[in-house]
Amino acid sequence: MRYYILGLCLLVVNSLTWASTIISIEDFGLKPNTGVDTRPFLKKALQACQNRNDIVLVFPKGRYDFYPDKSNESDVLKRPATLGIHLKGLNKFTLDGGGSEFVFHGKMEIAHIEDCDSLTLRNFSVDWDRPFISQGEIIGSTDSYLDIKIDKEAYPYEVVDGKVYFIGEDWKLPIMTMYSTLYNKATKEIAYNTWDASLGDIFEKPVEEISEGVLRFHGKPAIQVEPYTTIVSLFHVRYFATGIGVTNSRNILWKDIKMYHSLSNGFWGYRTENITMDNASVVVNDAKGRYFSSVADASHFSECGGTIRVLNCAHTGQADDFINVHGTSVKIIGRVNQNTVMAPVEGKGSGRSVQIGDEYWFIKQPEAQRGEVGVVADKKLSEDGSFYYVSFDKPVPEAIGNGDFMECKTWCAAVEIRNCKIQKRHRARGILVTTPKKVVIENNYFSTAGTAILIEGDFDYWYESGANTDVTIRNNTFDNCLTSGNRDGSRSQWGEAVITITPSHIPSTVDMEPYHKNIRIVDNRFYVFDVPLVRAVSTRGLYFMNNQIIKTFDYRPYTWQKVSFLLDGCRDVKIRNNSWDKRYTERSVAVEHMRLSDVQTDANDHFVIKELKGIDTHMQW
Repeated sequence: MRYYILGLCLLVVNSLTWASTIISIEDFGLKPNTGVDTRPFLKKALQACQNRNDIVLVFPKGRYDFYPDKSNESDVLKRPATLGIHLKGLNKFTLDGGGSEFVFHGKMEIAHIEDCDSLTLRNFSVDWDRPFISQGEIIGSTDSYLDIKIDKEAYPYEVVDGKVYFIGEDWKLPIMTMYSTLYNKATKEIAYNTWDASLGDIFEKPVEEISEGVLRFHGKPAIQVEPYTTIVSLFHVRYFATGIGVTNSRNILWKDIKMYHSLSNGFWGYRTENITMDNASVVVNDAKGRYFSSVADASHFSECGGTIRVLNCAHTGQADDFINVHGTSVKIIGRVNQNTVMAPVEGKGSGRSVQIGDEYWFIKQPEAQRGEVGVVADKKLSEDGSFYYVSFDKPVPEAIGNGDFMECKTWCAAVEIRNCKIQKRHRARGILVTTPKKVVIENNYFSTAGTAILIEGDFDYWYESGANTDVTIRNNTFDNCLTSGNRDGSRSQWGEAVITITPSHIPSTVDMEPYHKNIRIVDNRFYVFDVPLVRAVSTRGLYFMNNQIIKTFDYRPYTWQKVSFLLDGCRDVKIRNNSWDKRYTERSVAVEHMRLSDVQTDANDHFVIKELKGIDTHMQW
């Protein structure tokens, strides 16, 4: 008996030894619902947590406000963003919001995590009383004007000399034409067959207030919509300030967070190892009657490592994709000597992210295959400041020169996306992922406006790199995706098929080695109102197997792709053991830069495999 008691005592002591220390923000003088600026109190609390492990900082439930620093700069576009929550150098630390509302004001970055290990943010919501997006209801539309009804209390404005300026907390901004997303009023989904600026340049036309809260824009809208059925979101900024960001850290968990608004990407990570989002979602604040949430992607991760896990998330209203995970490529603009190349300082494909000690693949542009690896030994800025000298630990391959590129090998992340809802209530596409590490996308529900999954590998525009080598898309439901996909051959539209694989690399012969490898689309359910299932370019080992295809009649077919599978430069393609709804009558595979024998189908499915000729299938801006 005494041995049992001794063991129990040791267990209790051991539990206390490993227990976290809990401190409250109230200990530093801050109480909820007071409206005072949280930042000074939080700064004191975080200073007390420095050099300590296993700390949980809790916020008693309530509202906490965050205000920007005062600035002498009158132009909010030029004003630096104020950081609300700065978490630096913390280990085994948790910030628990206790179900509180964190409310931000003006131009602010929500939070930044820097040089931390094993850090958790959980249990809170984020919003702005006055967001940097406004919205209105279209109540009149003719060939000569567009009338929009605005809730002037929620989205105040003034009209000056025929131009409307929306008013926020210490800011006044016009409408940006670029987005102007249209939503179905009843469903809150992106309106069928609408994209960016579907109304054209109507918001640049003269405007007058014809009655209280009703703006009339004089001009012809690019499309006509039925009055009282459509809501338009009116953007005032783009990529303005990050939401919750993390850099140079590891083992980060974001859990049970509702982000109703952010001024750029909601969740963002760079050069961080192991990030998990669990029920951390960018969402529309339905209680405030909104249709929008963040200004850009719900989540975006660049040059990260370890594994990025996205679990149980359901984003809505964001102004770009559900998630984008990628590495980066750097343009080579010349050689200096056998060990040194030149890379640009500014623009896409710049060398700004290159760090000493990083490994890079050297890649010859036409073939786009990963070649030899070099370790960065030195990096210097040129005298005129226009380019970097990047030197490696060994000679750069002789064939590499101006116009080629290099891809970061050190920072590549595996990706797991499970049990998420990727819906039609946000702009553009669903999941974007390019990485050589393992990718698993399973048990998710997709009902996107654009393509559900986009796999690119871009080294001629964004330089978001990473040929995939191991992707599994399994046991997902794709429900009437692509209601705003590619109608007429423009890259500005949101995808060519339910699943789109379109790297920059376009094969030129039937023997050219593909860019991507081993993409398996298996055991999924596709509910489709139109024809295109998969558009794939430059992929070896593309398997579409054991899927169920069910025809629906919920939307009118419209896409330019008139075949089930449109393939260019793919090898070892298997379309086998699928279940086809008899009402889905299309049985076609169109190929370019391929042999017909590169595609295998089941004989009883009666697929026609044909060469595509005389059509330019590659999207242009």
